[in-house]
Formats: sequence, C-alpha cells, structure tokens
Amino acid sequence: MLEHSDINLPIIIIGAGIAGIACAKKLQENGKKVTILEARSRIGGRIDSLQSDADVFDLGASWIHGVEGNPIWKITQENHIETTVFNYDKSQYFHENGLLFSDKEVHEFESYVEEIEKQLSQTQTLSALNATEEIISSLHYSGNTFSKDYLKKLLFNFFNRIANDPFATNLELLSSNYKNYEGYFEGDEVIFPNGYAQVIDVLSKKIDIQFNIDVKKIICENDYVKIIDSNDNFYIASRVVVTVPLGILKKNHIAFYPALPHHYAQSIQDIGFGSFNKVFFELEQPLSFRSKMPIDKISDFYWNELGCFNILDLSGIYKKPIYLMLFGGKQSEFIDNSADHEISNFIFSSLQKQFNNIPHTPKKLIVTRWGSDPYSYGSFSFPSLKHSEDIVKVLHKPIREQIFFAGEHCSLKYAGTVHGAYLNGDATAQKILAEVPLI
Repeated sequence: MLEHSDINLPIIIIGAGIAGIACAKKLQENGKKVTILEARSRIGGRIDSLQSDADVFDLGASWIHGVEGNPIWKITQENHIETTVFNYDKSQYFHENGLLFSDKEVHEFESYVEEIEKQLSQTQTLSALNATEEIISSLHYSGNTFSKDYLKKLLFNFFNRIANDPFATNLELLSSNYKNYEGYFEGDEVIFPNGYAQVIDVLSKKIDIQFNIDVKKIICENDYVKIIDSNDNFYIASRVVVTVPLGILKKNHIAFYPALPHHYAQSIQDIGFGSFNKVFFELEQPLSFRSKMPIDKISDFYWNELGCFNILDLSGIYKKPIYLMLFGGKQSEFIDNSADHEISNFIFSSLQKQFNNIPHTPKKLIVTRWGSDPYSYGSFSFPSLKHSEDIVKVLHKPIREQIFFAGEHCSLKYAGTVHGAYLNGDATAQKILAEVPLI
C-alpha cells in the first residue's frame, strides 16, 4: 500500500482512447490528480474521424450499437451531437451470377440462418468452425428454392462472414457461443455524420493529456510506480491504469517489472483480438445493381469464389455515391498488408465478375490498416476458443494495488464495443476511488 506521503503522486493512465478518458474523467471529478500518456499525436485511439474535403470518415468505431440505455447515446444527447439512424439488419442478397435473391429465397435462407444460430447457442462444441460444419451437415433441408449443396455453401460462407464482422476473426478461431458475447443495447443503431471523435472531444475537456509518449516499461516499486518511455523519459505515479489495446499487450510492447504474474500474461494471450478494416470508396455514378433497391435496405451481401462479402451504401449519409466494405479476419489481414491499388483491384475485379457497369477504379479510396498499426496491432477483442468470464476477470484485479487494466477487452458484457470500453474505464476509476482516500 502507498504511504500517506505519496498520496499526492498523480494517477497515470496509459492511453487516451475512450476507456482511458472515461477513467480519467471520473477520477478527476472526484478530486484526483490524473495524467494521461498517449503514444499517438491525437486522442481517441481506435476512434479516429478523418476529415477529407467536406466529408468525415470514421476509420475506427462508427456505430452506437443500440441507443436504449447506452451511455454513449446519453453523452451525444446531452451534448447535442448529431447522429443518424443506420440499421443494417435489413439486407439484400446476391447470387454468384449477380442476380438478386427472390423473396422466397430470402425467406428460406434467413430461416436456415436462424436455425443454425439457435443450435449454435446450444452446442457443446468449442469451435465455431466445427460446430457450424456439424450443424449445416445435419440440417434437414426441406426447401426447394436452392439445391442442397449450393445452400450449404451459402450458409457456411455467410457464417464465416459473421466471424469476420462483427468479430474480426475467422470461424476456426471463434468460440461457438459467440452470440452470448455480442454485447449490444436494444434500439436503433446510429452513426455520426460529423464523426465519432466528437464524443471523445467533449469527454476529454480539462484532462491533462501528454502526446507522443510511447510507454515501454512499467516498474512497480514499494510505494510508487515508475514509467519509462521510448526516449528514456520517466514518470512517477501512485497508480497506473493500462488502457492500451489488447494487441499491444499481446506483443509485449510494454515490459512490466516485476514480470506480470503468469495468470495475467495467460489471460492476455487467451482473449481473442482480431484485425478489422474498412474500405470506403466513392464512385462517379451509383452502383447500378442498387438502382432499384428500397431506401431502407442499405446492406448488400454477395457471394463469389472467395466467400461472402458485404457492401454498405452510405450515399444517404454523404449525398454522393460512397460505399463501405468491412473486412475481418484473414480478409482484413490482406488489407493490412496490401497497397491501395491492390485493394482497389481486388474489390473492383470481383464486383465486375458479378455485376454490370462496375467501374475499374474509384474516384476516391480510403483504407484502414488497424492490424499493422503499431499502437493497436488490431481492432477489438473477440471470444476465442479459450474464452471465459474467469479469464477476463483476471484483468479486473489490480497488481499490488498499483497497476490496473481497463478497456473493451476487460468488459464482461460489452467486449469489442465503444460503450464497453467507456463503462469499463469508468468502473476501473470507481474501483480506484474506493481504495484511495480523497484529499
């Protein structure tokens, strides 16, 4: 425990993402001296809003996943931040030949998806890959709109797509009971026409944040914690809250002295953490295959020899033909390691095989590469084959009452979300306040 003479040392938070900022805000509101050390030259972490000409693109987090009871929604309302409803659960489906599914095909396909999800929630098989294969093979196919083999292929690729988005991984790495960890609130999903960073901006006011400080070592002494950055500068704290992305911890980017206890290090490795990337593209003319689509159907799934892909139509937001493709798992790793022209060729050559009047190149292309980002090494956590609440709870326990962990990967109910990161950062601050006397 800290001696009384050391109480005036600041609490240092590593990382100015929403978990770190939420933690700092709560501590500061309760009279604590707080400093955030941030490796980047900006706040937000995996919330990153890019201004490009007159448009704003959210390169990281985009959605408030359900507005009912969601603390992020409350923040937007209290601060009059503009949002737009963007539910993409109403989808269109396209065959490999580019033809749209008929209403009958949609009904049959979605009924099988629901049945597989129901059985997945009850399976004892750990791997989502093995469980999905077993369920698809054992299903009784009573419909007559698809051939059995073709339907099985569609379903398998669709479920691998679910592993990609929203879980940023592949079926073979995903827990079969993943639905239990999809921590969204009820109600509409909304996005920010002027960027998610607005939320970070209002939360971070009056917080002391120091930028371009890449923490390399955290050293626990008897009554203080010493932090050393990449330039060998050091900082002294009473307590340290580590809110860096899980990918940073997995890479041992920060060395701990003494070394982390084995069960902490094991938990860090056992919690899944995947790459998830976005490709925005603007065209001269709208995609022709969407010309007669209902206005509320903004999500298109299409299949080809490489799997199942999804395009989101953002033209209603930007008032111009701008589209978004989301990539997770192995597809995202391809994005991480490819040049823009290779990505453009990959997307447009595959579209040209299925649809008419597809351009060869976009007017504008914006690509994220979170998996190769040296300050994240990935996008967000997912339930791996080894996942359990007990593994996550290990990170809830401070080390020597000096080092605390916080972030979306530490959330039991809302991992992989902004609201999960926010709530966990706030809860970590409350944990510290319960132990540290106010002055």
